[in-house]
Amino acid sequence: MLNPQKLYTSEMNEVYTITSESGDEYKLQFTSDRSGIISDALLDFLADNGIEVVEIGLARVKGKNVTSQYVLAQIEACIADLMQRYPNVILSFFCDFIHFVPSNKRIPVQEYRSRLFSAMFSRYVTLHNIHDYCNHVVEVEGISEPFFFHVIYRREHEAYADMIAEGHQKDFGKPE
Repeated sequence: MLNPQKLYTSEMNEVYTITSESGDEYKLQFTSDRSGIISDALLDFLADNGIEVVEIGLARVKGKNVTSQYVLAQIEACIADLMQRYPNVILSFFCDFIHFVPSNKRIPVQEYRSRLFSAMFSRYVTLHNIHDYCNHVVEVEGISEPFFFHVIYRREHEAYADMIAEGHQKDFGKPE
């Protein structure tokens, strides 16, 4: 049984702690706080149209073991639960590149994490026969390697999700 521990909730700021079988600890956060990754003008436009953009943050806070399927399933369940509770939310997830990922493949860390997230998403929607959730992968060319974002939305919000994806392409890494 999945059992992430919810730490606290405020106005769209939910934080969960997920503990693996081996004792590793992960922090999963959903926040509507504006980080600057998406322009304020676009966020204001979306809010005026009833759409709330929530960023996903995920960090390992304890341990160094390979992330297990058990942990991945808990992350999937938390994301799905949030999407079900908030019908007008669009999620934005920036794949980080801070910590090394053990892999025998020679691909950048962000790309590895993006592929993993896409595989998790596909598996979850297939297993649960969900047809109206979409995962738009946005690749932004950086100086030395690409950056990857995911925009998760309901099919009915595709036009708004496309705006977020275009904003990532246009604005990421540029001063406001």
